[in-house]
Amino acid sequence: MGEGIAHAAEKLVRAGGGASIDWMGARIGTHFQPIFDVTRRACLGFEALARLRGADGGESSAESLFSGVGAESRGLLDWACRALHLRNFATVDPGDRMLFMNVHPEAAARDARRGRELGNLIRYYGLAPRRVCIEIVETACSDDGALLEAVRAYREMGARIAIDDFGIACSDIGRVRRLRPDIVKVDRSVIAACAAGAMRRGSLRAMVEELRASGAKVVIEGVETREQLLWAVEAGAQYLQGIHLAAPGPRLEELDAGQVRLAA
Repeated sequence: MGEGIAHAAEKLVRAGGGASIDWMGARIGTHFQPIFDVTRRACLGFEALARLRGADGGESSAESLFSGVGAESRGLLDWACRALHLRNFATVDPGDRMLFMNVHPEAAARDARRGRELGNLIRYYGLAPRRVCIEIVETACSDDGALLEAVRAYREMGARIAIDDFGIACSDIGRVRRLRPDIVKVDRSVIAACAAGAMRRGSLRAMVEELRASGAKVVIEGVETREQLLWAVEAGAQYLQGIHLAAPGPRLEELDAGQVRLAA
């Protein structure tokens, strides 16, 4: 693969034994959660989620680990998670679904000249870049110009682009219009707010309509009940994700159950 950050990330995966990596005394592994296509009533692909197992054996998401490292270390950790997710997906890949991978915008801003390197890493693990969707996490970035260049590099490499966690405090429809993502994922807190009565379902519909008007397809995350599924479909979302359809896990499971619930 050659020297560079992708090579360093791949070495960390090999050093960890493949299925997980060691980082600061913890083990990071991958869980996959399906994303379902409303029209086709089928699985579009899988989001790779980093899962952290501490020395006490407890498991959690890896957000706290990312927030506790400096910019340089965060970049390597971000790439190590990409390599880990690619490796783990390759072991269960059904051959016809998308892989969605989160990338922190600060890490992405350093990727403007690394599109080829990421493409090579994807191919190293046996995937075609066109089957990978890079999810830019919806949080602040210190260099939006570099972020835009990185998104162009990802596209030139052949990947699709998504904006993740739209609807949280940092959300910016202006970023959506600048980056022109293929997909926008509405944060789970939005459908939860509808369920709690803190947000009107009409506001959810208006959000989805605005995102679709920008040219993006919309995923609503956090669908936990049949009622929330119906609200999301009513709002016009093309894709759905949440434990009502399928929970995250280390294997690509619960597809049949999720497809049945979507069709019901």
